[in-house]
Amino acid sequence: MAYAVIVVVVLAIVALVVVKVTGGSSNPGSHGPAVTSAPASLVTQVTSVPLSEAAQVGTPSSAVVAPKVATGQAPLTTDGKPEALFIGAEFCPLCGAERWAIVMAFSRFGTWSNLDVTTSSPYDTPPAVATFSFRNATFSSPYLALTTVEHETNDTTALGTRKLFQPVTSKEQNLWSKYSAQFGVNTGYPFLDMGNKVFVTGPSYSPYALVGLDQSAIASKLTNPNDPVTQGIVGTANYITAGLCAITGGQPASVCSAPATTAASKALGMGA
Repeated sequence: MAYAVIVVVVLAIVALVVVKVTGGSSNPGSHGPAVTSAPASLVTQVTSVPLSEAAQVGTPSSAVVAPKVATGQAPLTTDGKPEALFIGAEFCPLCGAERWAIVMAFSRFGTWSNLDVTTSSPYDTPPAVATFSFRNATFSSPYLALTTVEHETNDTTALGTRKLFQPVTSKEQNLWSKYSAQFGVNTGYPFLDMGNKVFVTGPSYSPYALVGLDQSAIASKLTNPNDPVTQGIVGTANYITAGLCAITGGQPASVCSAPATTAASKALGMGA
């Protein structure tokens, strides 16, 4: 009898542990990485890197792949504003790296709300890149509009166990397909269309720079312009900033005339 009681107690404890481990995720029914609200302090660290430091980083050619530029395309707009479109996926480590630069660059033009944090797939290569998620995020700006799509969830129990999450519209699919093909790449993640003028159609810098670091550790490195993490994130953000200035008519002037932005514009062939 005593043995039976012990077995029942042990089974009850195991059941409680299983409930706690599998039920603590912010995504009911998912066993993948949790998606939780980004701490305000983290967002502040990422969005407050001064333009003077951005100028020190510049456009490091050894660390960052420049975006592509298209000419003669019909502008992408919404509600009278130039529009940018991001398509990514939560499992994707390349997207995980790119989102840091996207959060930084767009914060120079407006304000983020409801950003989340997560990691990329623990089963992909490289695994578990600490990042943001845009699934609940909104961005407000007097200069431009941003549409974000997290097209697939994270992997749950193995590589490839992700699911479709936020669908793309036919318009978004057409843009994604058209400009991927135009630049000779397969339709994939990450994809960033800045007004049908400047495009990110793949990784801008290596996600391996972030391996083994959590969000706090990544953000803490952004004060050192010589750190490889900062080189990748800020260098990419400088290029994205130049792309956005190309569609906002150079506004805001304080950002678009900053040395980091004008250097990136020149590197893209869009400035003197």
